[in-house]
Amino acid sequence: MIDVVNNISGYFDEDFENIIYKDLRTNGLSDEEVEKLLSDKYRDLPMMEENIFKLNNYKLGSIGFTSRELENLKIDFCEEKLLSNDYNGENPTNQIVYLKVLFDKESKKILGCQIANERNIEARLKAVKTIMEKGGDLKDLMKYKVNPTDNEWNPDILNLLALTALGKDKEVSTDVEAKDIETLSKNKEFLLDVREEYEYEEGHVKGAVNLPLREILSQKDSLPKDRDIYVYCRTAHRSSDAVNFLKSLGFDKVHNVEGGFIDISFNEYHKDKGNLENSIVTNYNFD
Repeated sequence: MIDVVNNISGYFDEDFENIIYKDLRTNGLSDEEVEKLLSDKYRDLPMMEENIFKLNNYKLGSIGFTSRELENLKIDFCEEKLLSNDYNGENPTNQIVYLKVLFDKESKKILGCQIANERNIEARLKAVKTIMEKGGDLKDLMKYKVNPTDNEWNPDILNLLALTALGKDKEVSTDVEAKDIETLSKNKEFLLDVREEYEYEEGHVKGAVNLPLREILSQKDSLPKDRDIYVYCRTAHRSSDAVNFLKSLGFDKVHNVEGGFIDISFNEYHKDKGNLENSIVTNYNFD
């Protein structure tokens, strides 16, 4: 039994719509049926309520504003996204959690949050709601104890997301989004895949160069210093390390791909309508 309302996409940003599309398409609905369902993005302006939808393979939740609504209201905001395995909370799945927080650019107050996972959505939305009701910001989210077992050595991914967002505030980010990869690929930009070879063989962006993170130092001379290098991995963690390492080696034009190959896969699957024939990827990887 799945729980889908006709305007479900009104509660989520475009990247989360890609998750909805993949879930419904791979569980029996046609492209036309899913696109019709996703076409209605209208809803009343959000109240401080938790919205949870159970699909076939994913449970999605949202609270507060979407980026689309904030843009329409002309609110100056930022967003931070994190993909990570779920190791916290009651009965953790160890599966990928897809998490995004929207916050005011000046005050850093939390304006909205979206999450996709198999479990543990309720506790995280409740945590965000508690902070938003008190007018809290990223620092409050970073310190909030989401689960009883959390501690400074074992923080929840919500805490890590807030920490990442606060860290980026100190510098001008040159990250790119997964949706930009198609244009970069077609423009023959230099794409660097820092996953292991077996991961690369299971699916990658066509034309990307595979150089595992652990080999960057020994193979650095094979990389161009006069070109922009766009780095991706599975979830953007290793690629972030690679970008920082390459910068320390004198590579100035390096960019991390937010969300990694998993986010690329969701995005391209939606664009491709699930057909790899004309895709920029050799295969999809959602896990």
